[in-house]
Amino acid sequence: MVIAQMWATPVAQQQIDLPEAIREALIAVLKRKDAERGDLAKRAPDFHAFMKDKGFYATSHYNLFDEADAHPEREALRSFERVACLSAREYLGNALGLREARDVQLSGRCFGNVQRKGDRTLPHYHQGVDFVLVHYLAVGHGVDQEAGSTPRNGPHALLLLDPRPVPTFPYWEKVHSIQPRVGLTLLTPGYLWHETNPFRFDGDRVCIVVNFNVITNTYAELHRPMRF
Repeated sequence: MVIAQMWATPVAQQQIDLPEAIREALIAVLKRKDAERGDLAKRAPDFHAFMKDKGFYATSHYNLFDEADAHPEREALRSFERVACLSAREYLGNALGLREARDVQLSGRCFGNVQRKGDRTLPHYHQGVDFVLVHYLAVGHGVDQEAGSTPRNGPHALLLLDPRPVPTFPYWEKVHSIQPRVGLTLLTPGYLWHETNPFRFDGDRVCIVVNFNVITNTYAELHRPMRF
């Protein structure tokens, strides 16, 4: 008998300690973008109308890499783009066994997630995205006595949900919990459902996110809008 686990879910964890000036600059631009969320209907009316019509909850519609020159933190954004791409290529090479990881062309969108006491991220996955990078810039401060008592506990733990449709045995606990810390960098496939526990610390929890796609040659360029 030969048994192979062929469709495991590769999740990477990496510690990336950015220079303090870059970390602070990224926090500043993400908090500024977070303060502009109420302007979504004005800044992206088509997207806002689509999300409202579908009953979706939209928090951001921007790409910091694309608009870097419009921010005083442009150099910090460019530096982080380089770091993110290096980490992405390492993930492709080591987790997915992609021999061409150094040579493939990547596309991406960079945005942020800022949470304050009581906030949480609802269960979701990143539709239409090959893989996702999350880097924690700030995690607040405090002590939570429940942290680590069960796989689901922690003041703002990231919960990764098992994508396999196995209801019980042998996967009794279908959740992996990861406790954020400054510098922690995660990479996961875009299809992986995830959420967070409520943020109960003082201060803010700030993370910067990059949605990555690998640009490949497919039949997509032959598609066009239908006439009917």
